[in-house]
Amino acid sequence: MRATLAALAVALAALAVPPSSSAQKADTVVLRNGDRIVGEITYVDRGALSYKTDDMGMLAIKWDKIRRIISYRYFEVEVGSGNIYYGQLLAGSQENQVVVAVSTFSDTLRASDIVRINPIGRSFLSRVDGHLSIGFTYQRANRLWNLSTDFAADYRTRQWLTQLEANAYFQDEEASSATSRSSLALQQQRFLAHRWLLLGSGQLEQNQELDLDLRALLTGGGGRFLIKTPRSDVLVGSGLVYTNERFTASTVTSNLELLVTVVGEYFRLDTPQSDLQATLSLYPNLTDFGRVRGDLEVNLSHEFIKDFMMGITMFDKFDSRPPSATAAKNDYGVTFNVGWTF
Repeated sequence: MRATLAALAVALAALAVPPSSSAQKADTVVLRNGDRIVGEITYVDRGALSYKTDDMGMLAIKWDKIRRIISYRYFEVEVGSGNIYYGQLLAGSQENQVVVAVSTFSDTLRASDIVRINPIGRSFLSRVDGHLSIGFTYQRANRLWNLSTDFAADYRTRQWLTQLEANAYFQDEEASSATSRSSLALQQQRFLAHRWLLLGSGQLEQNQELDLDLRALLTGGGGRFLIKTPRSDVLVGSGLVYTNERFTASTVTSNLELLVTVVGEYFRLDTPQSDLQATLSLYPNLTDFGRVRGDLEVNLSHEFIKDFMMGITMFDKFDSRPPSATAAKNDYGVTFNVGWTF
């Protein structure tokens, strides 16, 4: 109830203050070394403050290097427990404190507990994050070449996260047939209290190595963040999946599957930045009882120039009983790539 009243007070206060007011744009950050920087808070995420200044451009400041932060604009502040607070950002009585205040409400938070801060009313483009990476290999001896691409974009609002992901891999060799695999997925997460969320997604994929011509999946379920800190996330989820698939030399089949998934991510924000992410998804088949599919993917990326990353991806796709008699049960591999984050 209190969070609802605070959110309503924020909305009314935001309407009452003219958006062109210079005070609204003068955010102040005081670092632990005593430096004071005036600018505009873009967001706080993954243990870093994105901060826009007139003289130095866009800065990325580690959250634990900040002594105080003050802004009379209005923000959404999320802590590791999953609770969300709304209001202005004021200095606390101690260094490791942030006061979130609006109207007659105020909450004093430990700065180390804060995992995300978003200004209310951010533009569409400022809410989009993502990456694009490309990998290419050529060997003259056996005329082998392969090309891999990976793209992801996230759009975050107060209660929703929309994710678009696409990847493709092509390989051709003089002595064997060409092969390819690709996927396209759109996912939405609806955030609830206490780190719970609802999940929904649609996905298309194909894999010639597994004789999979096309698989379409519709998923609905839920999950919870077991761990959510400025440096790491661990999410567990489950749900039901409707699957329609066509294998080479097989008829189209439809199945209902159970989904069990675990996603873990660790961020190292010291320059240069690093990111390690692992996803394990299991799909026990409820229609074709005894059949189990599994997807394991591990991504490691490391920044070598600002906003440019180099990385490695390891994957294993498993199907205990594919409908096609000639299909392999496993497809696994390693790809190297260079990418750009935005």
